[in-house]
Amino acid sequence: MNFLKNNPRISFLYGGKSFLDCTFERTVTENENELITVYTFENGLKLTNIAKKYDKYGAYEWVNWLENTSEHPTQVVSELWDCDCELPMEQDEPARWTAYQPDPEKVTRIYVPHGATCHLYDFCPTADESATTHYIFPGQTKDYQTSGGRGANGDVAPFFNVHRQGAGFIVAIGWTGQWNAKFTRTDYGMRIQSKIEDTHFLLYPGEKIRTSSVVIMPYTGSIIDSQNKWRRLVRDHFSLIGKPGRDTNPPFCAGIWGGMSTKGVLDRIKACEENEIPFDCYWMDAGWYGTDTRECPDEFEGDWGSYTGDWRINPYHHPDQLQDVVSEIKKAGKKFLLWFEPERVLTHTPIFGEHPEYFLDSPHINDGNRLLNLGNPDALSYLLETLSGLIQELNLSWYRQDFNFEPLSYWRNNDSTHRRGITEIKHIMGLYQLWDSLLERFPNLMIDNCASGGRRIDIETLRRSVPLWRSDAQCSANHQPEYSQNHNISYSCWMPYSGTGTGRGYDIYRFRSTYAPGIMTQNTFSERDSFGDDPEKMAFLKRCADEYLKVRPYLQGDIYPLCEVSHKMDTWCAVQYYRPESDDGIVQVFRRPKSPITESTYPLSGISADCRYRFTDADDNSVQEFDGKELIENGFPVRIATRRTAKVYFYEKI
Repeated sequence: MNFLKNNPRISFLYGGKSFLDCTFERTVTENENELITVYTFENGLKLTNIAKKYDKYGAYEWVNWLENTSEHPTQVVSELWDCDCELPMEQDEPARWTAYQPDPEKVTRIYVPHGATCHLYDFCPTADESATTHYIFPGQTKDYQTSGGRGANGDVAPFFNVHRQGAGFIVAIGWTGQWNAKFTRTDYGMRIQSKIEDTHFLLYPGEKIRTSSVVIMPYTGSIIDSQNKWRRLVRDHFSLIGKPGRDTNPPFCAGIWGGMSTKGVLDRIKACEENEIPFDCYWMDAGWYGTDTRECPDEFEGDWGSYTGDWRINPYHHPDQLQDVVSEIKKAGKKFLLWFEPERVLTHTPIFGEHPEYFLDSPHINDGNRLLNLGNPDALSYLLETLSGLIQELNLSWYRQDFNFEPLSYWRNNDSTHRRGITEIKHIMGLYQLWDSLLERFPNLMIDNCASGGRRIDIETLRRSVPLWRSDAQCSANHQPEYSQNHNISYSCWMPYSGTGTGRGYDIYRFRSTYAPGIMTQNTFSERDSFGDDPEKMAFLKRCADEYLKVRPYLQGDIYPLCEVSHKMDTWCAVQYYRPESDDGIVQVFRRPKSPITESTYPLSGISADCRYRFTDADDNSVQEFDGKELIENGFPVRIATRRTAKVYFYEKI
């Protein structure tokens, strides 16, 4: 706890001067893994810093609460950095602009994943790991921020890996809004600062708010070793998966468009069950709500988008209010996932007419959208009760929350001069309260966090939800499988649990490319596509599903990319998942469509020189055996004679 005890970890100005120069009383309460530091200022402001340590991982986490305990407004809090600390790092030589590039093994680097932008490089640190933009020299500062008010939107996501010669630390910001971060390389350390981007506020009597949180995990070892340590930390402490009462895996889902007819839904469920396709869950996406009377067989027809915010079940598409669907899913012993987008509301929906005071607008946007203000207690209560009623009525196992617009201008338009940041802070606090309340009311419920595909992924949403649709790059029925290959490496380095979609083809290369901890198959998605009437397609889908369920447990293990993430179609993509507890794993290899290469070898991790290993080809169950020493010296050899081919190998120690 020494790092926590000896470091204030936060900085701000109070009334125009550093809070450390103000008059306050400081009390510290410590238990086994928690340190609570309280600063009580003479005019009623109370700052509470709640810090935790995760001993197994040597990681730290903290969040700050600010409260006005007086009967008058506080002075202005400004330049608020929710995290402000310096971690020791060995000294670097200063930058020298010469004809020679610096040795990449001897400089400090910051790896930052790209935000989710519907791109094949989503959550990748960069397209070229040798890029000098990673380097940070003594005296230099690098600034990062999200855009539009969604925490993983745009150029960067709120995760950082600072590395120098076999050691470093991973930093994660917990804020689902507009954050900002700054890293400054000092002579013997790294100063880390992170915050909610624009704060300048006073607090009213009795008012209490929280800041963003931060998690810092020091490590020794390689970049990929640190990412696997981080995956285990997230799995153990920042995920609902595997917790008492919750699912032990993200779900394997059959995707269904919510606007298709009830008959279409029931026909698809019946076909899946009769053909014994082992889905865990039926995923109903948008289009099931509102009062549109036009046919809506898939997302490209009907007027479903005009009813967002009207959470009445559509009586035209679903005359029995989805009860027949719920009954059929329950009879099959499967789970039900349903899509919502509660924060974006159209102005012609009933709730807007009844309670316009629940909503925020922006003078810069005139598209009929309003933001449901989760910082308004009455609006939050309305939403909690509405969602709770539907979760109970429809026996939902997964509540899916989407968020398809940028809220930043709505928040800032509703701030006053000395209350900058307060509207955003209270909205995000309301979002966390909503999810926490749902999880408390429904002890078996799981939450899927979408937000235009992965644009709200941060450490606070990970602890409450799973991003089952981590990128909108998979929205099209025939998206490039190589996007999924890349994402299975890039996202998985930052989180052990996430999900994606397969598209609608019956194609083993496509299907294997999407082997993520959670999958939604889109073969059942559209009423315009026939489903269940072709025995060969059903047999294919069952074979793929059976294989995926065999693969899925390995995906929770350590990940070792065996290639660089690439957009190129003339290369190979490969990845290893290793389970140290059972000393086994899988290797996935993809020969992409334009690759001229027929053979490759891959160095594997976790191999012991004095052991022997058996590799089984998932296609024909053929077996190869290798001595560990041979694998270490020569690598695992793979021959693929045909372009656009995917291979899966299961391996175990003999």
